[in-house]
Amino acid sequence: MAGLTLGSIALPGTTAEAKIHYTTTPKSFRGTWVNFSKDDINGTMYRYRSTAKITKYVYNYKYVVNGRTISKVNWSGKKKSHFYNHSDLSVKKGKNGRWRISQYGMKNNIFNTTYKRVKHNGKQALVSLDHYGDGTPLNLYYYKK
Repeated sequence: MAGLTLGSIALPGTTAEAKIHYTTTPKSFRGTWVNFSKDDINGTMYRYRSTAKITKYVYNYKYVVNGRTISKVNWSGKKKSHFYNHSDLSVKKGKNGRWRISQYGMKNNIFNTTYKRVKHNGKQALVSLDHYGDGTPLNLYYYKK
């Protein structure tokens, strides 16, 4: 009888909610990074601005075309995901110094981005390693604001 009582005391409670996993970003990526570009399409000038604000626990991304916000995301490394017992933010180290920043559990999200810290045009930069719909590589360089 004493063994049963001690065994039941030692077992963890099943009703307690599990603690979520906090996610942090790499120190070298933290700060505000901006990419400016423009394109002349059939005589119409398009100006693009992408901004990535990265703190220890938060990834904010905003994409603006001709002054109009097209898309933005805000993922927190402390805020619990609606679908998982994990934070919204997922940061995974890949090959060759590349890091995948995405929403946890959403592998095919169009906002998932792979970044790498590089030196470009004599300045420190983050390069976003992406591709066009046809598979052609697209590297966007973000510079510290």
